[in-house]
Amino acid sequence: MSWNKFSTVIASSFMMLAMTVFVFAQGTTSRVTGTVTDNTGASVSGATVTLTSEGTNTSITTETSDSGSYNFDLIQPGNYTITVEKTGFKKFIATKNTVLINQPATLNIALEIGDVSAVVTVENAAEVVQTSTTGNIGTTIEQASLESLPIFGQRGRNPLDLINFVPGASTDIANETGGGVHVHGSRDRAFNFTLDGIDINESSAGGSNFTPLRPNPDSLQEFQIVTSNFTAELGRSSGAQVTFVTRSGTNTFRGNLFEYYQTPRFNANEYANKINNRPKGQFVQHIFGGSFGGPLFDPGFGDGTKLGLLRDKAFFFVNLQMLRAYETRLQTRTVLTPTARAGIFRYVQNGQNSAAGTLTASVNGVGTPLLGNCPAIPPATQCINSYNIATASVIDGGLDPLTTALLNAMPAPNNYFFGDGLNTAGYSFGAPQRERQYDFVSKFDFKINDNNSFYIRYAQGQQNTVGDAGNGGLQAFPGYPNKVNTFRDPKNLAFNYRWSPTARFTNEFVFGFNNFAFSFNNPDENFATNPPFVFNLATDPFSNADLVNNARRLKTYQYVDNLTFDFSPHVIKAGMNFRFGKQIDDRSGVA
Repeated sequence: MSWNKFSTVIASSFMMLAMTVFVFAQGTTSRVTGTVTDNTGASVSGATVTLTSEGTNTSITTETSDSGSYNFDLIQPGNYTITVEKTGFKKFIATKNTVLINQPATLNIALEIGDVSAVVTVENAAEVVQTSTTGNIGTTIEQASLESLPIFGQRGRNPLDLINFVPGASTDIANETGGGVHVHGSRDRAFNFTLDGIDINESSAGGSNFTPLRPNPDSLQEFQIVTSNFTAELGRSSGAQVTFVTRSGTNTFRGNLFEYYQTPRFNANEYANKINNRPKGQFVQHIFGGSFGGPLFDPGFGDGTKLGLLRDKAFFFVNLQMLRAYETRLQTRTVLTPTARAGIFRYVQNGQNSAAGTLTASVNGVGTPLLGNCPAIPPATQCINSYNIATASVIDGGLDPLTTALLNAMPAPNNYFFGDGLNTAGYSFGAPQRERQYDFVSKFDFKINDNNSFYIRYAQGQQNTVGDAGNGGLQAFPGYPNKVNTFRDPKNLAFNYRWSPTARFTNEFVFGFNNFAFSFNNPDENFATNPPFVFNLATDPFSNADLVNNARRLKTYQYVDNLTFDFSPHVIKAGMNFRFGKQIDDRSGVA
């Protein structure tokens, strides 16, 4: 079977399937449309209109209808040149026309009478106007802005931080379980994230500022945040629809290397550290990587051609970002005071125990009592009384030596502004957290002929957090194991095939999967022999949980098909979006 017949059969099958399902597909492409007239305003039919990508020099062609209109649908975002030719008119060329995701560009052209060898050239003539679509109110952020804006957080460069500045977005700092960002009052878990049309949502929990796969700015062509009035391609969740598009290679080899280093050397100390006489917290972040893209190599096998490059036909793009981060977070744990560890519990007679710094403080900042000891017969005024468990207990043997040893293994208090001052106080220290990440993406684009093109994109990464503060994983005290170490390994694939057998019909088929796993591990290898009890007042430094106390793995297969029928001046679109999900979820107390 020839390639043309095979591609026709495959594309027709997709078309028939899409025609029977009224579930609309995720939009990652755009459209260029317009009308061609003469200098009197009359429509020019039968004019040849060519759309050429300025990065890859690949072209598609159509003809104007009887009404003079033309339409290029399901095209990738980027910069394009539009050429119009018609016998009896000068050739028209419009360059540097930017086409954004889900935001069609309109270029209405008035041809001048003259010989076709004469050329009229203009730049940036296309208008990005909402009259070409039914809605999609939001913001599109292009590649130049992504690379230049300072979007550095505590876990790398996250483009989703820009959602905070989109009109209609608000942040709820009191409740950040789902990210804390709300769009027009929607839930913060009601976002929908896609990369090249394929789901990258954290479908077991979700959130407004997190995806398992973490696209970095250098890997993106652009991304769009639609906040309301969604068209059918985007309507899936009530919150924002966030669409990422991966960069492609071009006819020119281009690459970059980057390195970002952040150190606390020039930062002021935090207030909480200063009042607790703690040194400046440590936060060191090192982000480095690079990108490279261009035309693919042509080995010249089989047809007698020479070694060369597949310019105008095949392209590649790869990106790698690495992250190494170390920080300390101020933690204050509850510990027993030295007298309480000896079995002597003190209390304020005719009052209540209070930490240093309060209006009714029982002790000063170093733990010295501010009230005297009570006499044998306590007075009506306040004083400090005590109860000695070792001498007053009815249990033979006094204090349990195992419990006493465990309590004495904890550090002595250094913060009497915490607890009740007399029996419990705080131990403040900087608990370390370490982050190791890599994010890799590769994309290969192929143009078979004017009617058939496809690309394949694969991305994967790892985000491992040793001492995961976000899930209560910091160590209880210095020298003790972390409570939780978290490991993540997202993988994502997208295959996109565009078939346009005629100038009036275009079909786009997308297949992909989203696969990721989270493992929240207890790194204490002695968990099985740790004491089988917990402390009520003091912070428990031990963990009896299994080595893997929370794990989940999710996989989503996705099939998307978009159809466009151009009956100018009318255009009919249809599509489908199937998701097949599988989830293995074993949770305890970790979010």
